[in-house]
Amino acid sequence: MEEIVKLSKIVTQNLKPNSVLPPVDLVIKGKEKQLLSNILAGNYTNDDNAASDIYGSNANDTRYKMLKTRIKRKLFDYLFFLELPGTKSSSAVRDELLCIDYLHHAKVLLLLGEFDITIRLLNKAYSLAQENSYTEILINCLELKNQYYSYKEHGKLLDKNLEILKEYRTKRAYEVQSIEIYQKAKIKLNKSILSRTIFLAQLGDTVNELERLWKLGQTFTLFDNYYKLQIWYYELLGDFRKIINITQDTYELLKKGAINGNRFDERYNEYILVYSLLREKDFVKGLSYAERFIENFNIAEHNWFAFMENYFLLAMHSRNYELAHMLIDKVFTNTSFNRITKTAKERWNLFKTYLQVITPTEDKLSGFNFQSFAISVPEYSKDKQGFNVAILILQFIYFLKKGDAEALLYRIESLRKYILTHLKDAFSLRSKTFLKLLMLTVTEDFNVAKCKNKGDKYLQKLLETHAPGDAYAEIEIVPYEHLWELILEILKKREK
Repeated sequence: MEEIVKLSKIVTQNLKPNSVLPPVDLVIKGKEKQLLSNILAGNYTNDDNAASDIYGSNANDTRYKMLKTRIKRKLFDYLFFLELPGTKSSSAVRDELLCIDYLHHAKVLLLLGEFDITIRLLNKAYSLAQENSYTEILINCLELKNQYYSYKEHGKLLDKNLEILKEYRTKRAYEVQSIEIYQKAKIKLNKSILSRTIFLAQLGDTVNELERLWKLGQTFTLFDNYYKLQIWYYELLGDFRKIINITQDTYELLKKGAINGNRFDERYNEYILVYSLLREKDFVKGLSYAERFIENFNIAEHNWFAFMENYFLLAMHSRNYELAHMLIDKVFTNTSFNRITKTAKERWNLFKTYLQVITPTEDKLSGFNFQSFAISVPEYSKDKQGFNVAILILQFIYFLKKGDAEALLYRIESLRKYILTHLKDAFSLRSKTFLKLLMLTVTEDFNVAKCKNKGDKYLQKLLETHAPGDAYAEIEIVPYEHLWELILEILKKREK
C-alpha cells in the first residue's frame, strides 16, 4: 500500500503540462480507478481496508494483489512523463533524463534494425551529455555508436570513436574513484561528533586526493566532489576565510568555463559565501551579498528559508534589529512556512523570541512560549542539538527579567550539571564561559557592580575565544558579548 500511495502522489502531482499522456485517473477504469481514487482521497489506511471495500475480502486475495500490480505498472510507466521542479540544478537533471530516454529509444531501434533513426537519437543524446558533462552517458552513447559503425562497416569512424571512448573511460574511472571517496567521507562526517573528530585528522589528505583526481580528469563530477568536501573540511576546522576564498575562486572557474555552468548550483556557492562571512564577522560584506543573493532563491522553496537564516543572523550579529524584524516578518508571513521541517520551524521561533528579547524598543518577552522550548527542568535534548545552550540562556533571561530569584537559584544547579556533562571539550569554551557569567549573576545576588567587576575576566575570555567550526558549534543567535550587555542592563533596572 505504501508504495502505491507514494507513486500515485508523485504521478498525479508532477505530470508534465501538455503531456502526451492524460492524467492517470482519466486513463484507468473500474476497480483500478476505485483503488487509486480512494488512495488519493486518503480513504484507505492499509491493504486490508482496500481489499475489504473492493472485494469484500482481505489483502491476501489474489484478485487484490493483481489489481495492485496492474496499477503499479501503469504508475511506473508515467514516471517517463513527469516534470521535475523548475530549479537550475534540476534543469540539468531533466537533460540527463532526456539523454536516458534517447539512449533507451536508440537501443530499442538498434535491436529492431532501424539504424538511421538510431544514429540521430545517439547524436542528440551525445550533444546534450557533452553540454552537461555527463561522462557515463557519453560512454553509453559512444558504445552504441560503435555498434552502429560496425554494422555499417565505417572503419575509420569506428577507430576515431574508440579513441574518444578510451579517453572518456579514463575520465569515468577517475569519477568512480572520486565518488566512492566522497561517499565514504560523507558517511563518516554525518556520524557522531567523535566520529567526525577522529576522521578530521585524515580528511585533509582525502580532500587532496579528490583535488588530484579532478586535475587529472577535469569533469564536473570530479570538481563537484572536491568542491563540496573541501568546503566541509574547512567548516569543521572553522577556517571560514578559506571557504570565502574557495567560493570566489569557483566564480572565476565558472567565468573561464573550467567547470560546467549547467550543472553547478551557484545558489549553494552564494549560500556558503554569506554563511562564511557571518562566521568571519564580516557583517558589512555579508549583508551586502545577502541582499543581492536572496533574489536568486525561490520564496516557496526550503532553500529560501535556509538562506534567510544566515541573512537574519547577520542582521542580529551586526545589531541591525530593524532589518532583523523585517526579515522575520517575511519568514512568518511566507505562505510556505508551514511546509518547512519541524526543526526549522522551532529554529525560527527561537530566532523570533531572541529578537523580541534583545530589541531595546520592544519588550515582548511575555510572549515567549515555554512549552515550545522545553521547560520546567532544562535537560539536554538530542532533538534540540544545535540550540540546547540557546534555550537554556533564553530561559535564564526570562526568569531574570521576571525577577524570579527562586527559579534562577534552581537553574544555576541545572547549568552546572549541563556544563559538567555536555561542555567538557575545548570547542565548548564560549558556551561554558557564558553560562558561568549567567551563574555569576545569581551568586553575586544580582548586584550589577559586582557582576560587572567579577564578570570582566569571563568577558575577556569570550572576546579572545573564536567560535568553533561547524563540527561542534551550537548556535549563537545573539553574540554572547551582546547578551551580557543586555543582562547587565536588566540588573540595573532591578536595582532602581
